[in-house]
Amino acid sequence: FFLSALVAQAQGARIQRRRAQERERIDAALKRIDSGEYGWCVTCGEEIAIARLDHAPEVPTCLECARGT
Repeated sequence: FFLSALVAQAQGARIQRRRAQERERIDAALKRIDSGEYGWCVTCGEEIAIARLDHAPEVPTCLECARGT
């Protein structure tokens, strides 16, 4: 029982970290919207493909920069 409680606690902590990271990405995207920079890659400055934004609207980079190419 004790071990399963520890596992559940660790899983809960991971979920909280993921949610916090997601909120940070969304907040950053909202700031880019406010500044007029939304839809443009923060790394190379090129336009982010609409399909990529449709899939994950909070992404800050184009696919090429995300891949590191």
